[in-house]
Amino acid sequence: MHLPLLHISSRQPEQPPLDDPFGIGQFEGTDFIPWLADPVTAIRRAEKRTPLLDAGALFCAALGSEFSYFALMGMMFSAHDRKQANTLSAVILPSVFINQLVKARFRFPRPPQAARHDLAFVAPGDFTFPSGHAQNAVALGLFLALRTPNTWLQATGLAVATSIPLSRVYLGVHYPRDILAGALLGIGTLAGVKVYEQRFQHWWDNSPRGPRSATLALALSILGVVTGTPLAAFPLGVAGGMAVGHDMSGEKRFVIDSPSGKRRIIQGATGLVVTFGVGFSIRPLVKRDSAVAALLAGALVGVGQTYGIPLLNDFAKRFAILRQRRKNRRRRRIRR
Repeated sequence: MHLPLLHISSRQPEQPPLDDPFGIGQFEGTDFIPWLADPVTAIRRAEKRTPLLDAGALFCAALGSEFSYFALMGMMFSAHDRKQANTLSAVILPSVFINQLVKARFRFPRPPQAARHDLAFVAPGDFTFPSGHAQNAVALGLFLALRTPNTWLQATGLAVATSIPLSRVYLGVHYPRDILAGALLGIGTLAGVKVYEQRFQHWWDNSPRGPRSATLALALSILGVVTGTPLAAFPLGVAGGMAVGHDMSGEKRFVIDSPSGKRRIIQGATGLVVTFGVGFSIRPLVKRDSAVAALLAGALVGVGQTYGIPLLNDFAKRFAILRQRRKNRRRRRIRR
């Protein structure tokens, strides 16, 4: 199973039959829009690459990986406003879930090896339709462009929404058809979040702490199991774990709100450390190619971000206070 958090992959090129409790079915083959997925054209496009554009495209590909988004979520939960971090997660996690669910049904092969850049990462046996990079980049980019009044952030969002999808075609790991479908799904995901965001927030705010997170985690776990797709179950596990961790953190969650200066940098580093640490700890679960293991792995990531990060930041704050008190005592003794 290849999970985006650490690019861990044990997936073989030949896929086993996918669990399909609802009888959704699978669509094998090349595609239904052949003129947007021509292998010969992809190879010809690869012959026109230049070193400068290669570097830019590889940077965009790394920036647009799910790993980068999870790292960004961890930093925002640690060093930025928690509400904004939750909103970002509400865009990214559904986008990853929908993309992996659709990709598991439309088992279309990627462009030929001759068309791919040697340094472009592709998980063994991973399918091409729709493009996860394109979908997530469009969802996040438009989210930034539409939600912030800051002109620079708006420009950054639009740049992310366009450059990352184009880089995937340039690197030869996706066809134009793939990024077009991914972009449409990204727009649809963002629209869905916009429609249901206030309803969910109203339910969350008016539900008792504890039961609300347990209910949400249980519902997402059931959905993850019945999809039969580990890669789609993983973000659902993250969402459920985040809800549980949010309720577990209690008053500690306020420690991370609106830090400033040096403390913001330190807490941002804490977020990255927790995300990396939990990511490495779930390696044994990731190697088990099952939806249940993926849900548990995702839950650990979610709890780490909304409970582990506040816990470490709270400990760091208490430690800093204790050090300051000791310094004050020493100064008093010297004065005496």
